[in-house]
Amino acid sequence: MTRCLICLSMLALPACARDLTAQQVLDKVVSTYSSLKAVHMVAEREETTYPAGRSQTAFSEYELANATGGRYLARLKQPPQQALAVSDGSTIWLALDSKKQWSRVSAASQADDTDEEHDARAASRDLHDSLENMMLHRFLALAKTVQHPVIAKDRDFELGREKARCYAIRAHTSGSEIELLVDRQRFVVLQYQEKSNPPDTPTEIAMKIRLVELNQEVGDSLFHFEPDPGWVEVGTLPPAGEPIRTGERAADFTVRTLDGESVALESLRGSVVVLDFWATWCVPCRVEFPAIEKIRSEFGGAVRFYGISDESLATVKKFVEETGYQMPMLLDNNREMRRRYGIHKIPVLFVIDRDSVVRRQFIGAQSESELREAIRAVVDQ
Repeated sequence: MTRCLICLSMLALPACARDLTAQQVLDKVVSTYSSLKAVHMVAEREETTYPAGRSQTAFSEYELANATGGRYLARLKQPPQQALAVSDGSTIWLALDSKKQWSRVSAASQADDTDEEHDARAASRDLHDSLENMMLHRFLALAKTVQHPVIAKDRDFELGREKARCYAIRAHTSGSEIELLVDRQRFVVLQYQEKSNPPDTPTEIAMKIRLVELNQEVGDSLFHFEPDPGWVEVGTLPPAGEPIRTGERAADFTVRTLDGESVALESLRGSVVVLDFWATWCVPCRVEFPAIEKIRSEFGGAVRFYGISDESLATVKKFVEETGYQMPMLLDNNREMRRRYGIHKIPVLFVIDRDSVVRRQFIGAQSESELREAIRAVVDQ
């Protein structure tokens, strides 16, 4: 009888109190991130690359809040800039800390909207979507796709003034070693570490969550903006890293290919150039890729095509090997090209003329015929 009672009591234990396999933990992460009604997170990210044995580190801070009714907050701090986008569902506020400026625009599109109002609204959503991809969708994708996950010894994670007991999940993905610290109670990722060790540019990424509030814990005060004293209201204000527009000179860059070859925009002057900002985890990017690859082969040497990714060398190289795509890839490891071109959402494709002026810009996946026609028009100029 005693043994039966013990067995029954064990069956009654909540799932978080029983031992789980690594895959079961990841399945619960998927369930948590797929069913969020509201969320508020603050995170720090550090990315270190080692080109030619030298260390280069980039620091970023993120804050993201989502709630029902189209309400959101997105704050990105990449020194020396800090951008903020807030929506209460009816009004969108945009602010640039470095300029002490802010603006507001209706969240709803109107028939008589100006181009500036449309661009500001799009820039706000792009900043929000970029952080949402970084802080939510990426972990959801990782939980579904990591290879050979195993559980290491439980660890404590300092979350504010408290300590959260965490599962430590170690796994591999696309040539990288991954470690996730998953809160045992809420099944959210509190720390993410990735290491890739290609021979030319090893990379280490660490993201730590500093605050996490879910569902009923998320307060309404997050979704309203009050400027600091001395800040100036302006007509419209896209967030940090204003997108380069059609007719403007393309931002210069010097980055490396997968083979370590240095490529600078200045060296491409005199050629039509197509830059495609993408990522392996971006579904629209992957949908569009076959069309871009086909168009690239049609134009041959008349147009210089480059894909730009801020992922690790190992991740991009594995994708290229698996798909067989021939378009040269550029590694934007410290996200400098993204900042210079004002990229907050992908895919984004630029068509640049022989004088290094942007002639067409596409945000989001496009049809093959539309891309071909736009590139042809610039080639024929």
